[in-house]
Order: sequence, then structure tokens, then C-alpha cells
Amino acid sequence: MELKALFLAVLTASAALAADSIPLFNAVLNMGKDQRFVLADAAGTASGWLKLGDAYAGYTLKSYEAAASTLTLERDGKTTKITLVNGAGVKDAPVPTAATMADAQELFRVMRFDEMMGKILDQQKKAMGSAMQQQMNQRMAQLKIAEEDKPAFMAMQQKLFDDSMNAAMGPDMIADMAKIYSEVFTKDEIGSMAAFYGTVGGQALIDKQPAVQQKMMAVMMPRIMQSQAKVQQTMRDFTAELAAKHAAAAGNSAPPAPAPAPAKP
Repeated sequence: MELKALFLAVLTASAALAADSIPLFNAVLNMGKDQRFVLADAAGTASGWLKLGDAYAGYTLKSYEAAASTLTLERDGKTTKITLVNGAGVKDAPVPTAATMADAQELFRVMRFDEMMGKILDQQKKAMGSAMQQQMNQRMAQLKIAEEDKPAFMAMQQKLFDDSMNAAMGPDMIADMAKIYSEVFTKDEIGSMAAFYGTVGGQALIDKQPAVQQKMMAVMMPRIMQSQAKVQQTMRDFTAELAAKHAAAAGNSAPPAPAPAPAKP
């Protein structure tokens, strides 16, 4: 009976030790400004590729110091730093496949990326339309544009604006973004995104995103305007306080007024 109790105690202690053991830091993959990490448990089983914020074996990946190859983990409010140990007995560590431009372009096709960018461009033009009209009227007044020349001036300004917006969100920009996607995401990650956007929910997100953005702007703009009013009032109050402070300092440093001369008898 005592041997059985001792055996159970050893098993329990071993399980607790395994549960509380700190994971090994086995591999890091640099992906542009981001990284992916492989951790391993006491048995040498790999975690799969993790990013900051993910959890493994009860630990959350909090931060990474590239210079020291050190990963900070957090568990129950306590942090632990582990250092990269290549080849630390990890079994079957996954090797990610780098994405290609073709992968990113296929994702953009499923996302209808050019259509989405076109809608965003139209929204930006509409949002900036009234402000642009006001600026052009002011510019025409400054340049003293004749009444009969105003339509041509307005058309020229509109073309310049359209060309600028198209350059910012045109085909060249989409190609640059595809390149960025291929550099930052792995082949599997891009495949997972493409799979999602190919679903009914993914396509609904694409179709309804402009409506969501429009509603968000309607909600955000009053808050922004209210915040701007508070900022302006705070600046006025701060300026008034500074002026009062300087005035008080000037009054305190002024020389005392001379005593009045005694009255003549």
C-alpha cells in the first residue's frame, strides 16, 4: 500500500513538473517587421509557428528582443525570458513555405481587391469633394480668375486631383501591396485568407465593407468634431493661463513706486 502511494506521488509530481516546465525556444522566422516562433515542450514536441500574442503550454508570447534572440513569455502575471536554442531536441518542427507574388495575386483576385480599392477611391473623392471645392474657390479668388475661365480652371484642378488619387491607389499601388503580402505572410497564411474570402461570409465582407465604412464615418465625425472643439477650448484656456502667469510675474518684478514728496509748509 505504501509503495502504491509512493508511486502515485511520483507520477503526480512528474506531471506537475511537466506542466510547469518552461518551453524551449527552438526557432524564429523573420517576416518583414514581424516574426514567427517555434517553441517545444519537455518531450520535444514542436508548437507550430506562433506569433506574439499567441499562447503555448499556458504561456503567452509577449515580446521579442532580436539582438539577444530572447523571447519573453507571460504566465499568471509573471514574465519569463527564454533564449533561442537551435536544435533543442524538437521533433518534426514545421517549416513554413514562403509565399510568392502569384499567391498574393490570387488572394487579391478572390478578394476583388481592385474593385475594393476602386470603391475606397470613390469614397475618398466624395469625402474630399466639398473641401476641394472650397479650396478651389479660394484659389480662384486669389488668382483673380475671370468668370469665363473658371470652368476650365475647375476642370484642370479636378483632373490633377483625380490623377493624384489614381496614382495613390492605382495598379502600381496594388502590385506593390501584393509584393508586401508575399513578403510578410507565408503561403499557408495567404491560402487561409483566400479560403475565407472565397466563402459567403468573406464575399459579404467585401461587398458590404463600403457601407460599414460609411456608417462608421457618420458615427466618428461628430465625435471628432466634438473632440476638436474641446481641443480648441483647452488651447484657449492654456493660452489665457500663460498670459495671466506672465502678467503676474511682470507685476511682481516691477520696481516699487517712489514715495510721494512731503508737502511744503
